[in-house]
Amino acid sequence: MSLAPTHTTPRGQVVLQPTYFTCSLFVDPAREDINHLIHVYAERYARSPPSQPFLLFKDIWNNEGWTWLHFKVFDARSRDAFLKVTMQLLSERLAESEYPLTRAAALFGLYTFFATQPSTSAPPLYALAHFPMTIDMYESLLKLPDVLETDFLRPLRPHIIYVLSALQKAQFFHILPSSNLYPHSPRELPREKFISDGYEQAAYFTTNATKKKGRPSKHDKVKKSKDAVVALDKWLDKTAYTYQPPRVTSAEAPQSVTTHILLSHPPSTTRNNYRAKKSELLEKLEPDYPYVTTEGPGRAALERANLGVVSRLQKIDEEAAAKGMEIGGEGGERTGLRRVERAADELGKTGSLGGRGGLLGLLEGAGIVE
Repeated sequence: MSLAPTHTTPRGQVVLQPTYFTCSLFVDPAREDINHLIHVYAERYARSPPSQPFLLFKDIWNNEGWTWLHFKVFDARSRDAFLKVTMQLLSERLAESEYPLTRAAALFGLYTFFATQPSTSAPPLYALAHFPMTIDMYESLLKLPDVLETDFLRPLRPHIIYVLSALQKAQFFHILPSSNLYPHSPRELPREKFISDGYEQAAYFTTNATKKKGRPSKHDKVKKSKDAVVALDKWLDKTAYTYQPPRVTSAEAPQSVTTHILLSHPPSTTRNNYRAKKSELLEKLEPDYPYVTTEGPGRAALERANLGVVSRLQKIDEEAAAKGMEIGGEGGERTGLRRVERAADELGKTGSLGGRGGLLGLLEGAGIVE
């Protein structure tokens, strides 16, 4: 009896890229966790200096959940970046400028993180054998036991000596040139910084949405439009800005005003970039403006673009009026179709705000009736 062929290709797995671990999405929370670990250790050590400081650190390490950190990443390539970045963040607290107790806790953390790498798992996990450290950091680290000479810090000294000797015996340190040459790769952490723009994607961009073949149906277009409106409403709600107007007289305090964050905090950088690009475009279309004697291809292109935008807005206004709606009438003469039409008519009229670009002069006040 013959057997039907079966599909043997394994399913794809989601793998974190190495750049994630050098990005602020990982580096900033990891720094906070390390700071918290060191703070908790220093606080408990200061409360009652233990006779076994390293046992106290191990207890805090386990209670804070650091024992499970090695199972965060399994892919070898990503795991290499994860281990190196985590150890580099721990080594940042070994600097001579840090308090000796902080340096001791950071060394305990670096040693524990290195020594607890899984070595008997199946399949085996990638383990980091050597950690790059600059020569000046290494020399200051070897002098750490000599700093722990006070009665308060003296219990740490034998444990620090043992940890350093164990790391040297394991040939853990890979010596790099001096830190003023920035030999680490990446040079600084985080290398990439994530900046949220505050926008939300529409529902039709979700991963569970299946893309149909062929042209979208009328129902799909309506659904897509509704999803876009919902996403826009959510974004407007999320970026709303409420402020309290100043009191003019001794009368009652005015009510708070809710507006959009772009109205209270104008996007100056975006506006300046737009103005620069617009000036560059107009300069290429009509380099001799306003000393233009004949209508060239640049002016013809501007007229076609202005006419196309006005025609499209007029059609939208007609469709809205048929449904009893009005578009852009909230701002009086400063908004709406009439201002757009006036701005387009100003194209070519020397001395007017829209004389050079028509609709491209709206930002400068084209189409506004004084």
